[in-house]
Amino acid sequence: MTIQESLEKVILNEIAGGLGKKSLDPDENLLEQGIIDSLGLMKLVVYMEEHFDMEVPDEEIVPENFQSLNSVATFIKQQMQDR
Repeated sequence: MTIQESLEKVILNEIAGGLGKKSLDPDENLLEQGIIDSLGLMKLVVYMEEHFDMEVPDEEIVPENFQSLNSVATFIKQQMQDR
């Protein structure tokens, strides 16, 4: 399973389950569309830290890093490379 597939699964099943969506466009704006709210963002950060064995610094929790599946996946890859 790719990073994007893993993110999509957790967002759809655990964070935005009430939306009834079956998939997400990789460039869909998760924040503007209301797919992820502030609580959902914190859940996603916890998931990322546990699942990808990484730490998300507070200063990196900005809209640019969590705007879409693509931006979150890119952020994860960058954090993993910087270890």
